[in-house]
Amino acid sequence: MLADLIEAPTPEQHFSSPPLRMAVASSEGIRIDQHFGQTELFRVYDVSASGAVAVETRDVNQHAAGDEDRRDTICRMLKDCRILLVAKIGITPQEKLAGHGIEAIDRFAGKAVEAALTEVYVSKSAAKADLPLDASTFRLMHTMLRVTDLARSIDFYTRLLGMIVLEQREHKKNQFTQTYLGYAAGFSGMTLELVFNWSDDQAYTHGTSYGHIAIGVTGIAALCDRLAAQGVKMPRPPRAQRHGEAIVAFIEDPDGHRIKLVQAPNA
Repeated sequence: MLADLIEAPTPEQHFSSPPLRMAVASSEGIRIDQHFGQTELFRVYDVSASGAVAVETRDVNQHAAGDEDRRDTICRMLKDCRILLVAKIGITPQEKLAGHGIEAIDRFAGKAVEAALTEVYVSKSAAKADLPLDASTFRLMHTMLRVTDLARSIDFYTRLLGMIVLEQREHKKNQFTQTYLGYAAGFSGMTLELVFNWSDDQAYTHGTSYGHIAIGVTGIAALCDRLAAQGVKMPRPPRAQRHGEAIVAFIEDPDGHRIKLVQAPNA
């Protein structure tokens, strides 16, 4: 039973868990077995610590309005639902739903509806408790930059900054190439992801929120001399932050992204 899996919140936790309204893409209400784009009937439930209560079944065709996009119809039809459980959903409709406050989840494909509803409710209820987060296994993975000339950018980061290409993938459906670069630690360390959109021929703007990426180096003076000889823009030549502290320089990649080079004290 769902109630057996959830401990009643204590007064010290200062939160209550009202019913969580969820919609499910299930052909017979037994398992989550329907793709978002192929579902005509969505089953709606109110889920609480006492269990899941079926509210109603909603028909996409009955809610359609004129030539409204089908995805917009579903967003409007499920606007009172926080969660949508489906067997599969694409990135575009998933993001559209998220824009309407609906979290679409497709990791429960083939799972029993009641079990999936239970797992989601338990997870969301635990999150409300605001317990200390165990991040002992977390790590920073990569920074992603969009580039206008992939070959030029790969040459810059490999030939001039000594990185190696770790992986490259072409995504024909979404029309972009994805390249990961890094140093000897490979994917176990921090990496740089370069994305080249095939059909985008306009220059990117960096906005005001982007600052820089930082690379720890040795021999910073010689490195910067080498970069300058190659015509690399260097808004800030090497200089110590303060006496006895790290030496820092700023350069720019071919797309104008600022890169901070940092040499540790006494390195």
